[in-house]
Amino acid sequence: MALNPYDTPRGRMRSRVETTRRQFLLLVGSVGALGATLFGGIELLKFMFPAATLEAPPQFKTGFTVSDLTGNGTLKVNVQSDTANRVTIVLDSTGIYAVYLVCTHLGCTPNYVSDVTSGTGVADSSQTVAQHYTAEAGAITTRNGWACPCHGSRYYIDSTNFYGPAPRPMDWVDIQVTPDNHFVVNRAAITVYRQAGESIVPKWRLDPKTGKSNGKTVGV
Repeated sequence: MALNPYDTPRGRMRSRVETTRRQFLLLVGSVGALGATLFGGIELLKFMFPAATLEAPPQFKTGFTVSDLTGNGTLKVNVQSDTANRVTIVLDSTGIYAVYLVCTHLGCTPNYVSDVTSGTGVADSSQTVAQHYTAEAGAITTRNGWACPCHGSRYYIDSTNFYGPAPRPMDWVDIQVTPDNHFVVNRAAITVYRQAGESIVPKWRLDPKTGKSNGKTVGV
């Protein structure tokens, strides 16, 4: 903006201030418009290219079949684990169920062991052991179950906690049989949920012959 040569010094100073103020407002407006344009462009790119999740889907198909678990009728009890998906499928004398291998203490993955009472001071002849190994799974002769490698929690074969800091039993999740004789496990669908202190052996089972559940859901 050109200065008027006949203006007073105060008028000239006022003109300079007005010019500077307009330039500042123009700069602020330009920066704001540029920021809004960049933000809008980024959001548009996010919409066009959605981010893929790296989490494993809650539902998966097992690599083993029903026959692998049952042994074509020759085995009385068996387990098949999918450690990557944190699920173990158990066959006992009354049917099939799937245990979600998430320790209820701090979320570690318990390991399957053949003698879970060893080192715990729990005698094999105790009433507690008899409840979990004869009431529902009479064919099981070994004290198999799960031991957490992080803080030492122990679980019976029906996932009931009995030793260590775990506050409650591990959950059971939904399991179904596919037409090609495999299993589909859905970790998002809980079939058995028990609170702290609930040690009753769950009744829910999947019939290995029909592939249907008995519908005796506990805690959900």
